[in-house]
Amino acid sequence: MYALKPQPTRPQTAKPLRVVPKTKAKIRAKTRRKANHHRAIAYEAAAKLTVNVVLSIAAIGALFQLLPYRSSQEVKLQELQAAVKSTGNRVQQVQSKFSYYFDPSQARESMQELTGRIDPQRRQIVWKAPAAAAVKALNPPDVAEQAGN
Repeated sequence: MYALKPQPTRPQTAKPLRVVPKTKAKIRAKTRRKANHHRAIAYEAAAKLTVNVVLSIAAIGALFQLLPYRSSQEVKLQELQAAVKSTGNRVQQVQSKFSYYFDPSQARESMQELTGRIDPQRRQIVWKAPAAAAVKALNPPDVAEQAGN
């Protein structure tokens, strides 16, 4: 209810604006403060730039010192990779030999191969050159020889 009541309006009188004369000293002091403020900001920015440039130069110098170390580490890595590759080949060979030597079905053959001894139950066969007469007896005569006789 009270919100709808119009507020009484008072006539406003226009007050004349009063111009305050500024003295030259106040104006100079204000411009000096502004100049000092800008100078301080410039000094701060210059200090930041100087510190950043010095840090950048130090970082670049450190990187250049690390380059020879990196190249030597790459050479060592290549040598190690070659060693790993050759060791991998040796491991494959040893694994294949392991399965041969420890196979129960091939135990006698592998022991014979390693020691040079022959199984006592095995008979040794010695081949001799056959005599000429035995060769003729085993080979039948040719048909051409029989026709000529």
